[in-house]
Amino acid sequence: MRGYSLLLHLLLLASQAAAQLQCQSFAQIYDNGTELCENMWGDAFKVVDNISEAYTMWFFDDQNPNAPISQRLHPTGNTSTCNLQYLHKTLPTAEGDDFTECHPWKEASCCSSNTANVTNLLNGYGPGYRWDRCGTLSQACERFFVQEACFYECSPHIGLYRRYGGHACDPASGQCTNVHNASNPGHNTWEVFKMPIRRDYCDAWWTACRNDMFCSNSGGNYFACALIPTTPNVTTPPPEVITNETTEEKEVLAPGLIALVVILGILLVAVAGFLCIVYRREKSGNPIFTPLKDRESKMPSQPSIAMVNGKVDV
Repeated sequence: MRGYSLLLHLLLLASQAAAQLQCQSFAQIYDNGTELCENMWGDAFKVVDNISEAYTMWFFDDQNPNAPISQRLHPTGNTSTCNLQYLHKTLPTAEGDDFTECHPWKEASCCSSNTANVTNLLNGYGPGYRWDRCGTLSQACERFFVQEACFYECSPHIGLYRRYGGHACDPASGQCTNVHNASNPGHNTWEVFKMPIRRDYCDAWWTACRNDMFCSNSGGNYFACALIPTTPNVTTPPPEVITNETTEEKEVLAPGLIALVVILGILLVAVAGFLCIVYRREKSGNPIFTPLKDRESKMPSQPSIAMVNGKVDV
């Protein structure tokens, strides 16, 4: 979610982007939560099993569980400033009672209440970064996107992992720097690099979204997808949805089939009963159906003209 104005970074990914937006289910794009967290945001996050050495993007405790993680991993790191800079504040400060969407960071937030609402979190970086470009997400799935957006915008701890100028950078990797060089056009102040995220959180995200549709271009890379016009081409519906639709069709058709079988059964019983009656009448010599000649022989003869005129010929 890092904006249309981040053109330099996006142009680096342009060669990876396809001409048309491709949409598939999360389960088809990512095999598991690890792939989701590590592919969707490029190099921003890495998944870690040890929860004592990894961050979570959301919490309900009174105390931020990420604080002791930062103290353990980066005891000299500074979380009293908002090291990321894009829509962020300079310092993490308390917000008012209207700060409800990203409430875990209410007491020390790098984002304002104006940024921290669903409308701005969804639209703040332009239409390319909307998470619903392949269709409306389920509430369970969308909630994780809101959590990630709040985490990025509001957490002071994520700034430790700023790619250019972050405390956590290992310069030996050659992929980040501890110092931001403002004169270097390749440096920015918003990008995150290799922040450790708990595996159980990423797995929960994948489970919540597995049947929802998302951009599958470049392996589901959010930044590459942002370059593509929003004209989705849904090539392969999610298998679970197909299964559900098939089940629903069966559930709709089943009562009709049962009714048809019942009606046919009643008709067969009625026909069989009628044939039995016909057979018994035939056996008793009083058939229901008689030959036409027999009927004519039993009919009275036609009266003569004289009888009709009231005269009797002698």
